[in-house]
Amino acid sequence: MAHSAEINPSSDPEVPIRPWSSLLIRDYRLLWIASLLSSLAGQIRNVSTLYQVYDISGSAFSLGLTGFLETLPFIIFGLYAGAVADAFDRKKLLVATIMLQLVPNLCLGFLTVTGAMQVWHIYALGLLGSFVEVFNWPARAALIPRLVPRPLLMNAMVVNTMILQTSFLIGPTMGGFLIEHGGLATAYFTSTLLFVPAAIAIFSVRTSGKIPGERRRVNLRSIVEGIEFIWIQRIILSLFLLDFAVVLVGFYRPILPIFAADVFKTGATGLGLLYAAPSAGSLLGTIALLMAGDVKRKGVLVIIAALFFAGALALLGISQWFWMAMAAVAILGFTDAISVAIRRTVVQLLAPDGMLGRAASLITVSAQTTNGLGALLAGIAAQYIGAPNALLLGSGLCFLMILAICLAIPQLWRYRS
Repeated sequence: MAHSAEINPSSDPEVPIRPWSSLLIRDYRLLWIASLLSSLAGQIRNVSTLYQVYDISGSAFSLGLTGFLETLPFIIFGLYAGAVADAFDRKKLLVATIMLQLVPNLCLGFLTVTGAMQVWHIYALGLLGSFVEVFNWPARAALIPRLVPRPLLMNAMVVNTMILQTSFLIGPTMGGFLIEHGGLATAYFTSTLLFVPAAIAIFSVRTSGKIPGERRRVNLRSIVEGIEFIWIQRIILSLFLLDFAVVLVGFYRPILPIFAADVFKTGATGLGLLYAAPSAGSLLGTIALLMAGDVKRKGVLVIIAALFFAGALALLGISQWFWMAMAAVAILGFTDAISVAIRRTVVQLLAPDGMLGRAASLITVSAQTTNGLGALLAGIAAQYIGAPNALLLGSGLCFLMILAICLAIPQLWRYRS
């Protein structure tokens, strides 16, 4: 496996790992640029489609259906996409998926320009774009360990996580600006153009994306092998269970509008701030991990992050002032960013190269499924016992589940990388 000869920041064990160390490696830097551009393009398209759906239909249900349809391919095809990433050239797969994203974007732009756009067009093209994106995620995650030395893997995964957080902050703002000053078609065509340099960047990566050994078949057995691997690897299993348990009973985002409207009476401005605070906290969490370098006691860190997440849920539930709630949701974003980065890094460290795609896809499928179930439970609890009490209940259950997982799989607390 060849790395770029340009620089190897970890070749000398005395050289400290700095926040930007992985970005000094040419091939990883190209992957990072491609990921950032494609993520921004996706966020611009998402905010544009939501705006257009509501503009055409005026229906809140149509908005919800749009979001649901865009997550559906991840749940249905996520595991299959992981098996594909473990069977085919990952670099070619990335180039193909990025170029295929041009199709729904161009169609959305031309339908808007001609005035022929209908809501069902947006549903269908959103499904197509999400279906293509399903195959991009595991291939991208599985390629990273080939691009950076092992000591820099956590640094690279954290920097990769920052891409998504940055796109969540900047992408919708860019989309809103483009819609306001240029119209929806301009937003769609701009997001289309961002995919082109992203594909060129991936194509310029020198490291091979080919899978070593004989070419594997993509079938049900290959998918089951991925699930069996997670089950056997107790550290990875414990991380999956910890994330599932905490998010299932502590998914707070769907009930934030209740706090803005009924608890603090801040209206849309306050709601926007409440939704922005977790992203700001996530960026701070990512920066903290980058500054920390390669944390050895990853199991201890992820457990502590989960405990603080549970505590922040309770803090949000008892908040009497808006600034207090803002601090609580920022802590929730901070701790979640740490958990996500650790989980993805440990999977990359423990999974063999031929299993990386399936392991990465399991993370995505698990996250999408848990978010959906967590949103449903949060809504039901808030309906019957009120939003603050729902969070207090979720906090208590979080603490209990964290304790149960630590007792059931004590290897997590002792894990060192």
